[in-house]
Amino acid sequence: MKEWSFHEFKRIPRANHLIVGMPDVGLVGLIALTHIVRSLNAEIMAYIDSPHLPPVIMYHEGRPYPVMRIHHYSLDSNGYLMLVSDVLMNVRGMRSFAQMLIEWAQSKGIERVFLLGGVPTPQRMNLDKPAVYAAGVTESDIEIIERAGVQLFKEGFVSGPYAMILKECFVRSVKGIALMAESFLNYPDPGAAAAVVSTLAPLAGLRIDVEPLLKQEEEIRVRLRETMRRTMEAMRASGKTYEYAVPAMYI
Repeated sequence: MKEWSFHEFKRIPRANHLIVGMPDVGLVGLIALTHIVRSLNAEIMAYIDSPHLPPVIMYHEGRPYPVMRIHHYSLDSNGYLMLVSDVLMNVRGMRSFAQMLIEWAQSKGIERVFLLGGVPTPQRMNLDKPAVYAAGVTESDIEIIERAGVQLFKEGFVSGPYAMILKECFVRSVKGIALMAESFLNYPDPGAAAAVVSTLAPLAGLRIDVEPLLKQEEEIRVRLRETMRRTMEAMRASGKTYEYAVPAMYI
């Protein structure tokens, strides 16, 4: 069996944006992209399978539902592919996943990759509106970040699957931006997810209402407690502790 395989329900059209949301700190990326998919009624087009994913299958409305799936949405002249994963892959599969994903994205005409996630902060309880930091890959990414008035992520580490994707974008000179909101480390954080969605929308040319996320914060936290627990177990093995460290070059 191949390390990663795509299974298309329908032919996936070419698109210029790829948005990725996976379980991570505060489940920010997963909550944010799930909300985007539902708000836009983005159509599920394919799923990804791999021995690097946990041996689980999810059910939704009485039917099997892939845990790592690709949705499509179009608006005016823009096309969007959205990769949502309800589970975190094992560490051994992260490099091959990133290589496969960016190679596949290029074949679909993707011009820029957006990664949605969180960055843990011990002050999160005192923040009414968490800040969002943007880590860019190319000079074009940095320009669009600064033009939008988003705080540029200047120093520190990014780890886990997003680090591998950013690295692969760098190697292939693919435009990529990781949006990371200040977040709780080990509690589902819909407020941080709302901040990420609000930051992404103008950058990607989308219109998304985040009020439902904010109104259902407590309900979302309760429903996703077990997902958060399992994500924390997986993150311990994925190098997440590096995100607390200061690179030696900045000392």
